[in-house]
Amino acid sequence: MLDSAMKDQLSGIFSGLVSQYVFDIQVAPDHESRQELIDLLGDVASCSDHLSCSVADGEGLQFTIVKDGMPTGIRFRAVPNGHEFTSLLLAILNLDGKGKNFPDEAVCNRVKALKGPIHLVTYVSLTCTNCPDVVQALNAMTTLNPSITHEMVDGALYQDEVDALKIQGVPSVFADGKLLHVGRGEFGELLAKLEAQYGIDET
Repeated sequence: MLDSAMKDQLSGIFSGLVSQYVFDIQVAPDHESRQELIDLLGDVASCSDHLSCSVADGEGLQFTIVKDGMPTGIRFRAVPNGHEFTSLLLAILNLDGKGKNFPDEAVCNRVKALKGPIHLVTYVSLTCTNCPDVVQALNAMTTLNPSITHEMVDGALYQDEVDALKIQGVPSVFADGKLLHVGRGEFGELLAKLEAQYGIDET
């Protein structure tokens, strides 16, 4: 999946990792994208002693990121290549405290004050150029606030859900089943919508 130049680049990016991360993969034995997902994450994991994969049979196709044996709340129901490959890399770097897309401290504190639990689902297309910004912002929020979980879903793999939810455009963000946001979105805009829906802890 990944060429040697990309693997060398990833080895450098991941060289400072401190924690241990597992891509916990659950995928149906006959899923058409099963091998593609396993190969991609296997290649990424081969770039650092701090990354590994576990594979189990499941329904559909998904994986979560586990940090030091604990769930992180970040789930991908997709093969995160194309524009979303960066979202995968940033999720790991953010979890390790080395990400570059965190806002300033005051905004981070607003995220930490959000009242949970909050379960976010973002439906994307892997060819969408606006989707990664939204996915990465919500993954960053999940990293900051343990009561938030976020899953990114490739609509092409879950067309039945897209049809049932009558999704017209991507990215489409649902917060506990309620449509929160559609289209391009900045960190602050998404945070303001979450504050309006869930409220903040004043303490």
